[in-house]
Order: sequence, then C-alpha cells, then structure tokens
Amino acid sequence: MSEGRFIADTLESILVGMAESLREAQEELNATPPLDGFGRPAPQFRIPHMDFEIGFRLEAEQKQGSGARLIFHPVQSSEASREVTSKITGRFVAVPPGEGLPLPILTGEVRGTGNARELAITVANNAGELLAGAEVELNIDAAASTALSAAAGVPAPRLNNVTFGSAVVTSDGSGVATTSVTFGAQLQRQAVVVVTAEMGPETIRLTMGKEIG
Repeated sequence: MSEGRFIADTLESILVGMAESLREAQEELNATPPLDGFGRPAPQFRIPHMDFEIGFRLEAEQKQGSGARLIFHPVQSSEASREVTSKITGRFVAVPPGEGLPLPILTGEVRGTGNARELAITVANNAGELLAGAEVELNIDAAASTALSAAAGVPAPRLNNVTFGSAVVTSDGSGVATTSVTFGAQLQRQAVVVVTAEMGPETIRLTMGKEIG
C-alpha cells in the first residue's frame, strides 16, 4: 500500500467515524418524547452543523532490509525517520429533508362528539400548494396516550378499543384526507388518545377522547 493510500484510508475512517457519531447523537435527540408528562410540548433539539479540527503526526520509518512504513508513534533513536505534521479543519452540515424540495405540511381537525369522530387531514407543502393523491398514515401514539391518560386518572387506557376506518388515507382534489375514528365501549371515558398523522418526514399529533370535544 502506498503512503498516499494509507493516509487517505486513515482520514476516511476518522471522518466516517465522526459522521456516524454525529448521526447517532442526533438520533438520540430525536428520541426525546414530543410531550412531557403533563401533555405540554417538550423542547426538540437539532444539530445544524459541527465544526471539527484534526491534528495528526505521521512518521515514515525506514528500516534496513525493508521498505518504508507509516506509523503513529515515535521512532527509535537508531532508526532514520522523517516526520509530517498536518491539520485538517472542516464542517459537517445537516442536509435538510427533501434536499431543498418543497416539504409536506399537515394540519388536522377532529370533527364530531361522542364515540364516533371524523378525522380530516389537510395535505399541503411549504410552497403553499395543496397536494391531491397524497397518502397519510395514521397511528396511535401509545406512549403519549398512556402518559396523558395517567395524568387524567386512567393509568391503563384500553387503546385497543380505538379503531380507524382506514389507517392509510389519500387526499382528495382539495388536499383533504378523511377517515373515521371509533371509541369502543371498553375505552374509559377519561382516557386521552393521541393520534399521529405521518407523511414522509412530517408528523402531527391530534388529541381526542370520549370527553374531549
């Protein structure tokens, strides 16, 4: 392996390792619950960029009867060496989702009262366009629902008694996707149900329940 190839491989492993650590740190931040124990929005954190500076010293060691090799530790006094000291600076920059293309924006409305509700999701983008034919996935946020229900005096909400007319809905020509939400008889009246609507990187949460209008 040539000296240049060795240096390139070494720097590549360092940079990749730094990028992986940065990605893992952001994933840990993304895992922060969106709501605190009282149902209030919790702060969310993002890493927009990270500046770095790498200083390193390489030594080319030449031994009798063998070729040169690159090492990272001081050479012995009996060995001839030449030393190279370098510094690399740079910045890791977060790439926005969609690579600069318009991003989806979801807004939701819960209609009706009692045990049968209608959920209407409006799909648009940040360019102001309403999106027809867009698929939105609906799920129950079990962690948030359990936390809010516990705060309301229901430590074990029976979330399996909540059903959707369809868990995947498609927006119509006006950019609106609708489905029904039914609360079964076994769902406690004080239980709080948090429903997520997701499309690509966009997620919104809607809070509902038998006693929540």
